[in-house]
This record gives sequence, structure tokens and C-alpha cells, in this order.
Amino acid sequence: MAQEVDPEGRLVSMILEANKNIRYACICDSDGKILWNSRRNDIQSLISLEDTKASLKMALENWKKRDNITAKIGKGKYSIVGYEKLKRVTVPMRNNHLLYVHVEGDKPEYIGDIMKIVDWVAEHP
Repeated sequence: MAQEVDPEGRLVSMILEANKNIRYACICDSDGKILWNSRRNDIQSLISLEDTKASLKMALENWKKRDNITAKIGKGKYSIVGYEKLKRVTVPMRNNHLLYVHVEGDKPEYIGDIMKIVDWVAEHP
């Protein structure tokens, strides 16, 4: 019997395949522990694993703060932070997990690529 791949692990792989500008993708738990991650093979990391973990913690704290206003404006779907060299996209997931993605470039279609895959994986667990 074939071993079934976890939907969130599959999500990370699918996101990297969906858009050549996506450099790194991971899913972490509510404590910032990285559960699944992958980096595009043909690129050099811009930040260390320690810096990535610190950035994850900040992103998680920001999502917790946003939760205070969801009753007024609805649940957050994604957040984009733009830096000179990359964009950081975070998407809250089920089970209090967070999708964290680094994207290179300024073409806005990457958010559509990411969200289509998130929605598809959520519908096909």
C-alpha cells in the first residue's frame, strides 16, 4: 500500500512548482516550528535558517494581532511584506499552521498562484 503524502507537505512542493519566482516555502506550527519546507535548488539562500525562524515568529505574532479585528473585517487570507530583494507572503492555514513563502520579483501573479494551490489542497485533503 502506497504511503499517503500529507496535504500540507504536498502544498509546499506544489507552490515551488507553480511559479519560478518562488524561492522558498515552508509551513510552521503556531510556535514557529518548521513542519515542512523546501527551497528552489537553483538559488542561494538570502537569509540563514536562524533568520528565517525569527521572521516566522514575527509573522506569527502579526497574525495573532490581526485576529483581534477579524470580527469587524473578516478573517485574513494572506499578507505580503515587500523587501528590496524579495516578497514574503504568509497565509494562515488550518490547525493554526502558517504558510510562509519567499518570492523574487514584482510580478503580482504569484499571489494568485499561491492561493489557487492553497484552496485546491484544502478542498482535496
